[in-house]
This record gives sequence, C-alpha cells and structure tokens, in this order.
Amino acid sequence: MAKDKGDSNNSNNVVAIGSITCCVEKCTKKSDKMNFCPEHFMWFKEGLVSKKGERPMDFDKKYQSFLNRKKKVA
Repeated sequence: MAKDKGDSNNSNNVVAIGSITCCVEKCTKKSDKMNFCPEHFMWFKEGLVSKKGERPMDFDKKYQSFLNRKKKVA
C-alpha cells in the first residue's frame, strides 16, 4: 500500500548539520574543515589542539615551538 505525500512520517527527514562555529574554546569563527576555522585547523595539524578542540597540558611549549618554526619559514 502506497503512502500519501502528506503523510506525517515524511516530515521527519531533517538531517542535523554539525557545528557551524569552530570547536576551539572562545572561537566564534565559521568552521571550515573538521569543525575548525582555518587558523585552528592549522593548530590541529600541528598538534596544538585535539580533535575536540581542547588544548594539551603542554600547550605553551608546543605553541612557542610552532611560532619559532613559522618565523624560520617566513
């Protein structure tokens, strides 16, 4: 038996989209890749934040190393 197009079961086809903003704490920029804004996606690739956007315990040490590497390239 075919269902009518106006059946209430068809109205539940909404798919939730993930986070719209960057998942790093206090960041309000629009997410681009893997729920990170472009700047924080680079941080994720460098190991400065976890997949959930959390900073590691030795963040300051890793951040200083990241800045030194970035200065050498520029």
